[in-house]
Amino acid sequence: MSARQVAWTSGVLFGFLGMLGFSGTLVATRVAVADFSPLAITSARIVIAGLLGGFTLILTGKITLPDRRHSWGIVVMGFGLAVGYPLCLAEALQTVPAVHGAVVIGLAPAVTAIIAVLRTGERPSSVFWLACATGVSAVLYYAYDAGGRHFSAGDGWLLLALLCLGVAYVEGGRVSAELGSTTTMCWAMLLLTPLAAGPLVWALCAVDLASVAPTSWMSIAYLGVVSMFLAAILWYRGLAVGGIARIGQINLLLPLAALIWPAIFLGETITTTALVCAGVVFGAMSVCLRAGVRKHA
Repeated sequence: MSARQVAWTSGVLFGFLGMLGFSGTLVATRVAVADFSPLAITSARIVIAGLLGGFTLILTGKITLPDRRHSWGIVVMGFGLAVGYPLCLAEALQTVPAVHGAVVIGLAPAVTAIIAVLRTGERPSSVFWLACATGVSAVLYYAYDAGGRHFSAGDGWLLLALLCLGVAYVEGGRVSAELGSTTTMCWAMLLLTPLAAGPLVWALCAVDLASVAPTSWMSIAYLGVVSMFLAAILWYRGLAVGGIARIGQINLLLPLAALIWPAIFLGETITTTALVCAGVVFGAMSVCLRAGVRKHA
């Protein structure tokens, strides 16, 4: 197997594992918003991941501050992934079901690919863009149909979340290619932790902690440990070795994977339209993964 094939295979594996970890984010957030505000959830994710990141940096001996040339990418990645995305997602999931959010989040690969083209010089083929457009169309149709033949304010929050996610993926993928995904993610979370600690304490003061359901605490733990830390490290590793635009398309699987959790844990209905749209998205992802992507200087 050639080095290029090994990189592609590794990228797909890491990307898939990261996506699988992300797939529970929507249902965990949907559960958590019953007891915690979007600010509390966002801040808690950062603090948990930051503590884990600091411990990991000490354990791996990577406690030296990153070079200045990497600082901007790390900061942008951190704010997009840990602040913008979860905050907008939590706002959206106060008004739309997790199943709805799961399908709309399927637009993330398209947003990532467009930003990658503008920022990194990656040039996907026409086949890639055709398959990507097909997946996007399926997602948009589902959002329109599920919203009673119109788009809701929740969809607006979801689109803002997607923009934050796309920027974070591209910047994080670029830095991870040089520093490594674990080091990049750890520093991003560690640098944000002091900024998140204050808002977290303030937000929790407004919560009757004794009355918080155990499922909400479990959801917060999942969002901080898995979604914000472990899955993110695997995902950025995949982007770094397999290419941002191509591996980013694995997130087209997210609607299909994420449909299962709301049905199991929240009792939400999976409609025929949702299944069909998720199936179209899966097919589009398969084409995107194998489509050519050139790299321009």
